[in-house]
Amino acid sequence: MKNGISITKYLKRDKLQRVIYGVILLFWVFVGLDFVKYKYAFSPFYFDIFYAMVFPTIILIAPIIINRKIFWLLAFTFAFLHGIWTVYKVLFSSLVNFHRDYVPSPTWNLKDIGISLLLIVTSFLVTWIIWKMQPINKNTMQHNV
Repeated sequence: MKNGISITKYLKRDKLQRVIYGVILLFWVFVGLDFVKYKYAFSPFYFDIFYAMVFPTIILIAPIIINRKIFWLLAFTFAFLHGIWTVYKVLFSSLVNFHRDYVPSPTWNLKDIGISLLLIVTSFLVTWIIWKMQPINKNTMQHNV
């Protein structure tokens, strides 16, 4: 950045972190929950969809209320695992169609590839942003003010 503030230092501001967590929470509520049914529809193990909705919502609300390292770690872990699970579901749910007796479409169309890439990039972009927003200890915050 030209004014000398790097994006990492900019993301270390407490109020900005809370706003970003709020935006991620809204993104999860309005977009992410629609994909929960899709992602857990073909789960190899039984997983109740209620837990797939409630626990991440609580994990994303906690850093808004109390911005501590433990809640950052929970949010980062959720975002990282969500990104890995997104890649897994996008790749393997699409590859399942290639191994059936009938093939509905032998090739991926451009729309499916675009949506899949958008989901994967968005998941890992959110993970990267959360990684860069690691909260600062209160002792170091007093020296920066």
